[in-house]
Amino acid sequence: MKQQHDSRPSPDALTPSTHPPSTLQPERHARLVTLSAPAMEDLHRQLDSPSVTVILTDSAGTVLRAIGTRPRAADTIAPQGIGIAAPILPPAGGLLGFIDVDISQLGWLTHANALVQTAARIIEHRLIESEPEGFLLLRFHRYPAVLGTPLEALTLFDAEGCVLAANRVALELLASCTEDGATDAPACFTTHWRGIVGYAALGLRQPFTLRDRRGMQYSARASLRRGAHP
Repeated sequence: MKQQHDSRPSPDALTPSTHPPSTLQPERHARLVTLSAPAMEDLHRQLDSPSVTVILTDSAGTVLRAIGTRPRAADTIAPQGIGIAAPILPPAGGLLGFIDVDISQLGWLTHANALVQTAARIIEHRLIESEPEGFLLLRFHRYPAVLGTPLEALTLFDAEGCVLAANRVALELLASCTEDGATDAPACFTTHWRGIVGYAALGLRQPFTLRDRRGMQYSARASLRRGAHP
């Protein structure tokens, strides 16, 4: 069955982790499995078919968790063998995993694909939102009511304002407002970085106004990571 790829921007240009991959991989996998569990279980419930298996893998295709009747006994599933898949962008950048569903018995592929994509975005959002590294977490959107949901743009910055991680909504906005592909706050926003940090330090519940280089205006909230100081 043909694999459906997500053609949205990849996070390859984002700042990678400075930790050796060998020391972080088991920890990242465990964290991914834990944070993915609610979305995977909800996806399996919504697909509502005894033939469906929801599978979470790492970037190499190794199965980390499966819910439902496994379509095959192997512990590794090649990415090209996946029916409907959605990449999960981890805070360190790159392709960390897939949510996979066996849709061989489903006649509503478009709806199933939308459910898979939504579940992947929820997991991705949670991974960034709960990432312990970084200095400042910025949420922004044109509509204030969207803040705090997976539909918001979510970006994690270091103390200098460089992007460490961003969800797909934020990646699209950041890519479109810079000509040279820069991924830092000064290049993307006319709102000064120190001002954004100041809003975060105040811990305000009310959104503040954030403007990008194209003149677009957003409602935003910012928070400092635990232990971070402006």
